[in-house]
Amino acid sequence: MSELDAIIPPARTILFRGEQVEVTPLRLQQIGPFIAASRTIIARVAMMAGAVDTAPAATTGAILLDMLEQDSAELAAALAVAVGRDAEWIAGGTLDEVADLLEAVVGLNRDFFAHRLRRLLLQAKRPAEESTDSATLSSS
Repeated sequence: MSELDAIIPPARTILFRGEQVEVTPLRLQQIGPFIAASRTIIARVAMMAGAVDTAPAATTGAILLDMLEQDSAELAAALAVAVGRDAEWIAGGTLDEVADLLEAVVGLNRDFFAHRLRRLLLQAKRPAEESTDSATLSSS
């Protein structure tokens, strides 16, 4: 790993609607709009994650089709935030293009949401618990 790898965040280039679209990790200014746009999708995926593990392929396909039907506007809006385009342009992509773009966005941000955010929350929890324990001891 060179010094530039540490400075320049990873990126992926995706061919989307005939254009090269660069996908980079989400920036702080994008998090609020991204989460707002994808809130229903996040809740649905979290709820269905366990069901998909043990479900037959046909059931998994039905779950995916339901998500595409019910959440396509939110998915387009979230991906639009991630790549700095408008949602209508994203919605005009083919299903394969949308899947590639979604895979790139999730892949570039997975470590933050799955690991780093959890570690940060656990680190913040410890001092809060310690101060609660101290307050309880001093009031006894």
